[in-house]
Amino acid sequence: MEAGYTPASVANDTPVNIRGWTPSNYTNTYKGQVSLRYALTHSINTVAVKLTANLGPGRVAQTAHRLGISSKLHAQPSLALGTSEVTLLELTGAYAPFANGGARVLPHVITRIRSEDGKVLYTRQRSAVGQVVAPHHVAAMNDMMGAVVRQGTGKRAAIPRHPAGGKTGTTQNSRDAWFVGYTAHYVAGIWIGNDNNTPMKKVTGGSLPAELWHDVMLVAHKDLRPTALPSQRGPPLPGRAGARSPRAFRSTSTAAASAAALSPSTSV
Repeated sequence: MEAGYTPASVANDTPVNIRGWTPSNYTNTYKGQVSLRYALTHSINTVAVKLTANLGPGRVAQTAHRLGISSKLHAQPSLALGTSEVTLLELTGAYAPFANGGARVLPHVITRIRSEDGKVLYTRQRSAVGQVVAPHHVAAMNDMMGAVVRQGTGKRAAIPRHPAGGKTGTTQNSRDAWFVGYTAHYVAGIWIGNDNNTPMKKVTGGSLPAELWHDVMLVAHKDLRPTALPSQRGPPLPGRAGARSPRAFRSTSTAAASAAALSPSTSV
């Protein structure tokens, strides 16, 4: 979006060959001319690869770091398909700017430490990272990632009445499957995979991860007011009249599945 594209910009979903590398779509079919909104909604790999090659993998990596990714990213065309490893917490935190209107967050676990007699030994101070994405670019991304949840690969994640956005992800042979999504109240990420990195049985990001995200967020949003995602006009932000401050909720993790969750305004 920062390079001048819009959700309605047209791209070609056709076979791609970059110096002998020939990534394909999950369905092994091609749609021809599609909008960027359609490509993201249906996880069309060829469009993502071509965009990354055209813009430059280095620019893509820089943008990811600006949003909160701290792991090293390899600036190569395959970066578009997630060939660099990041933690689930990093990835989940990097989606927060789309939920809060463009501000980066610093995910953390410990907010306060008290001694046995109640003396406060440590209190985490808010870290003002500031705006990292312009509001109109946030609106464009929410247009597309909202479509992912409404009618695309992430539709199993949809929760009644609450507008949500997100993205599915699946690595080769279903070794990893994830869904990261958000509402105006919470951002959460789900990853599923085997400890020994062996393939799963046709698990995709739009199946179990999206379903788990739905189940967790359904409980987390109980009694919360449905709130639109930030757009060019934008909803009230936490702290303004009529807005409810986001609340944190606990996440769980096991050897086979991990979940990370945070408030969109964490540490902003």
